[in-house]
Amino acid sequence: MSQLEFRLPDVGEGLSEGEIVEWHVEPGSVVTRDQVLVDVETDKSIVELPSPVNGTVVRLGAAVGDVLEVGAVLVVLETEERSAASAHAAPEAPEAPEAPAAPAPAQSPSPAEAAAPPAGALAGRVLASPATRKLALEHGVDLAAVAGSGDGGRVTKDDVLAHTQAPTPPAPTPAAPASPASAASSGRPARVAVPPLKDELVPLRGLRRQIAKSMTRSWTEVPHITEFREVDATALVAARALLRPRMERDGVPFTYLPLLVKAVVATLREHPKFNASVDMAAETIQYHGRRNIGLATTTDAGLIVPVLKDADTLSLSETARQIEVLANAARDRSVSTDQTSQGTFTVTNFGTFGGWLATPIIRPPEAAIAGFGRIRDAVVAVDGKPVVRPTLPLSVAADHRLIDGNDMGGFLTMLIDYLTDPVLMLEAS
Repeated sequence: MSQLEFRLPDVGEGLSEGEIVEWHVEPGSVVTRDQVLVDVETDKSIVELPSPVNGTVVRLGAAVGDVLEVGAVLVVLETEERSAASAHAAPEAPEAPEAPAAPAPAQSPSPAEAAAPPAGALAGRVLASPATRKLALEHGVDLAAVAGSGDGGRVTKDDVLAHTQAPTPPAPTPAAPASPASAASSGRPARVAVPPLKDELVPLRGLRRQIAKSMTRSWTEVPHITEFREVDATALVAARALLRPRMERDGVPFTYLPLLVKAVVATLREHPKFNASVDMAAETIQYHGRRNIGLATTTDAGLIVPVLKDADTLSLSETARQIEVLANAARDRSVSTDQTSQGTFTVTNFGTFGGWLATPIIRPPEAAIAGFGRIRDAVVAVDGKPVVRPTLPLSVAADHRLIDGNDMGGFLTMLIDYLTDPVLMLEAS
């Protein structure tokens, strides 16, 4: 018998560390090769790390919530296999779990559960993704009491929500501080005493931690130059109205975003500085041949940016379809590392939330980002006369180490040309 140290591998593009979300084993557990040992959250997604060998768990290298650097000991295994190389080599990037999760404590089965595993459990452990466990914890649901409808009896988020909707006894009505007579005579409900709010200190963990680090890096390392414009969106609105029925008839949700992405892609072809990266250490500028568009997507856990690869090669309908796929994967945290890597330019649509103008922050090592607000009616001057037109606000932030004001002006002029005449951008992209 020999002991192997399985170290945290780089399961992403230049991953430096990962946070322990949930252990699926404990010291003394007998494991087989490819059995999932632990869920680890990176700056991209949550990944399941499998055992590289058959053996027995001797020691865990970290607790739930701990952050380990790549190369740190993740788990020590006792095995009869001679080769230790596989324990130190990075396995193939595992698939992300079926649903999202911010870190949540693993739920330990009771001795009775271990002796008689319920449906949806394996060796006494209920099968559920980290997101489902987090949801159950938030609702105070015991997963062992929930019947799983997923593969192999896995408990899903829908199962947890259905369990929470089961009839429960009504909560007792708290006594009102005011006298019943005075409350009745005034016709107002009695006021209920509300306990004072207390300070709470929580660790910065999970996706929010990664976002904080990324934004700090961007704001401190990249000198931003930002410009704001408003665009006559009359033709853009008409184009969407014309295309939407056809797209949705084919099952493709069609928002303004695919049109905005196509306009950006067409503009990047003529303005390569905006599709580049600066490396100050090497003192080089990398002009990217591919146009891979990051799509800033809001999730329950925070902002995730899946990447639409080779957007210049996609038709409008393919663009719309892939945007929907990537957005859904980001929202349920099933997005893979590959789907969040190799971006060359990012688009953020704060108009989805009713926003007008905002200052988007560049995602290093990219050189620029475009933000779009909500299309709204505004009074504009047309041939010297006030006219009400649908207006699209936009803002572009760029890396001033590479991009100057005249570059910004040229980029915005062309982008606006495509937005005001969508036919041109479809031909150009």
